[in-house]
Amino acid sequence: MEEKKIIKVKSFRFDPQKDEKPYYDTFNVPISGKMSVQDCLVYIRENEDPSLAFFINCRLGFCRRCLIRVNGKSCFSCLTDAEDDIVVEPLIKDQVIRDLWSKDI
Repeated sequence: MEEKKIIKVKSFRFDPQKDEKPYYDTFNVPISGKMSVQDCLVYIRENEDPSLAFFINCRLGFCRRCLIRVNGKSCFSCLTDAEDDIVVEPLIKDQVIRDLWSKDI
């Protein structure tokens, strides 16, 4: 049986409807085997905070809608492996709809 590793996922949070300014929340996510950043976000939404907003669609990198910044670099959340602690942010912070979900690029 593979041992689960706990990583910290620090997520940008901002709801323009109610928040005065952006902030960050940190979540502990158990990973085992190969997990994508998107898998971690799904875990957070299903187990920690159902209000976390991000875009999920094809899960294969075709739609390009899951583009976010992970540790300062643009990437597809569905194709990027989560192996260590990460910071996730929307691709364009000044076009945020909510949290990690920003307007189409």
